[in-house]
Amino acid sequence: MKLLSLSALVCNLFSSAAAGEMRTVQKVKDHQLRDVVTLLDQSLHDLAAIYVETRMPGCKLISEEGAPNNWCSSLLGKGEWLVVDPLDGTNNYALSMPGFGFMAAHVVEGKVDGSVVVLPEQDIYIVVEADEVLVSQPFAPSPAAASGSIYYAYPPKLSDAAIQSRAKLINLIDEQSSGLYRYGSSCIGLYNLIRGRHMAFIGHGIRIWDALAYFPILERFGMFFKYHIGDTGLVLVASSNQDFVDETCSIISSSEKINFSFFVNDQKLVIST
Repeated sequence: MKLLSLSALVCNLFSSAAAGEMRTVQKVKDHQLRDVVTLLDQSLHDLAAIYVETRMPGCKLISEEGAPNNWCSSLLGKGEWLVVDPLDGTNNYALSMPGFGFMAAHVVEGKVDGSVVVLPEQDIYIVVEADEVLVSQPFAPSPAAASGSIYYAYPPKLSDAAIQSRAKLINLIDEQSSGLYRYGSSCIGLYNLIRGRHMAFIGHGIRIWDALAYFPILERFGMFFKYHIGDTGLVLVASSNQDFVDETCSIISSSEKINFSFFVNDQKLVIST
């Protein structure tokens, strides 16, 4: 099983990355101090690139650390791709703070065929492959706690319409939950959603590699979610509370004039261009 083998290599690299030099910041992207690249980012990217080249012939890699400027999400509609976020939560890792992990989604002719999530701090991996869900430490889906917060991820630069959405969403979060939670790692936010620690996840204008790997995982853990994929970004709203997802998507749709889709296993992703 190719994705399970990839997860094993990623786990091994995380285990060997305890040395402090792996936290060294190599560069800062677009002058955004919260968007840095460490030596571990690059090492995990290189591992994925070598794995695709040697073990997945015909597959192409798109990675946060290797995406060309002209790449757009519509390219996922044809061919075979591995969509990788080598180190989600890099700034946390660089600062020796909790909250980071690895994500990869396998996309074939526009369909998410499987995925890998590795969360080293939790000593857990989740692999969806060949219609199986493989978890290093099996657990049952947990209902959201009544005091659950909402994880809200958004980039440092938003359009005027998205800023309007954000103001309304923060009001909604305050009205319907114990508050906004934000720690700079979508992979941990989504994991805590399926564990019942958050009552919802909102990814607002995030990058496609920030959450695509979780699509089949959310579906298999019984989460209700909708998404919008544009040329360069992703909006994802997920919760066990369908009404909250619908209301959140309605706010974003009204301000930003975008449509949301349901994820259906074995069907092509809906990508707006």
